[in-house]
Amino acid sequence: MPAVAMRDASVWIVTCALAAGALPASVAWAQDMVPDEEPSPTPAALSANAQLMDRLLITATEKTIRERKFTAAAGITGGTILLGIGAWRLIEDDPQTEFSRGLGVMFMTLGAFDLTTGIFAATRVPHEKRRLERWEKVRKDGITELELARTEGELLSSAESREGERLLVRWNGLTHALAGVLVLAFAPLPNNSQTDRVSAWIIGGLFIGTGMAAFGLSFRPTPSEAAWKEYQANKVSGSGQQVSWRMSPSISRRGFGLGLSGTF
Repeated sequence: MPAVAMRDASVWIVTCALAAGALPASVAWAQDMVPDEEPSPTPAALSANAQLMDRLLITATEKTIRERKFTAAAGITGGTILLGIGAWRLIEDDPQTEFSRGLGVMFMTLGAFDLTTGIFAATRVPHEKRRLERWEKVRKDGITELELARTEGELLSSAESREGERLLVRWNGLTHALAGVLVLAFAPLPNNSQTDRVSAWIIGGLFIGTGMAAFGLSFRPTPSEAAWKEYQANKVSGSGQQVSWRMSPSISRRGFGLGLSGTF
């Protein structure tokens, strides 16, 4: 019996020694599992995002310039017409009615606003054009992660700015539509002449139609907004597709262990 007890005790001591030896190996493995710093974008991801930015900036700039030309032409033409109608209603021969003078003042006000908007759109250089010029210069000098991030910030800022302009167009359209409704509402007044009523019906209908058209178009994203949304959807992840494995063996007089770690 003493021999059996001594043999069992020896087995127990060896088992404890192996378990104790595995402890430093586990500690070493845990230390090796400390996460590394976030990897920099791979050259493939940087190149893919730069090519995507190329296409989106060119498309957004071309569409923005076309829309600006249309806005300038519509604003200048519409504003000039409204100013002419307003002047005609204000300088017509007596007897004038309050309705006629009111139409003249309203047309002059809206005409001045539309004309100013058209001139502004015609003379202002869109910031999308300057952004594209800076990007093309960067592409010639060699694109870097920092330059790509800066252009991404410019694209986001442009999208937010154009969104605010869409809201302005929306309220401007509602203002014109409301003006048309007021013209139609006051047209049937008894003291209005037949000429006043006919002109009020025609002009009021045009105001409502153009105002609601502008209101509806304001819900369509601008080219910069669409470019930013597409870039966010198709942007390649900066870390790329990487898989790495690492083995961390640990051997000591008290035992041995093996650690395995992976990065995906």
